[in-house]
Amino acid sequence: MAEAIRKIKRMDVPEEKIREDNVEDVVRKVSDNKDAILNGIDILATLHEQGMLDLLHALIKRKDDALENILTELNKPQYAESLKNIGQLVFLLGDIKLDEIQYFTDKINQGMAEASAVETDEITSYVALFKALKEPEINRSVTMLLHFLRGMGK
Repeated sequence: MAEAIRKIKRMDVPEEKIREDNVEDVVRKVSDNKDAILNGIDILATLHEQGMLDLLHALIKRKDDALENILTELNKPQYAESLKNIGQLVFLLGDIKLDEIQYFTDKINQGMAEASAVETDEITSYVALFKALKEPEINRSVTMLLHFLRGMGK
């Protein structure tokens, strides 16, 4: 039978080799994530230019005092209604049908582009208004507005 192992001799890895391996790992990670690191540096530079890093640093160091001041300020009666409305606004945003809003905002933007392109001081007569209703685009827009007003009135 084999003899039992009583003593294990561990391999001693020199500390210099460990550091060298760690540096290689860091260089590899930096190389793999170059774009993310550069974007992070840009964000930090912008925050520093705007003075926001100092603000964030102070908030982090004095978080208890800052949180107490913020909560004290928010507990004032003048902010009570606003805080109540924030909750309702979040629920309202959940009810909004964004694809329908997108359709209408696209149409509004098209109409505003057309309106801003025309520079005229002429006055539209009643006859010209009734003639304009014969144009398909105008008739479609007026019909859409009428349906909108009917739906809003229900």
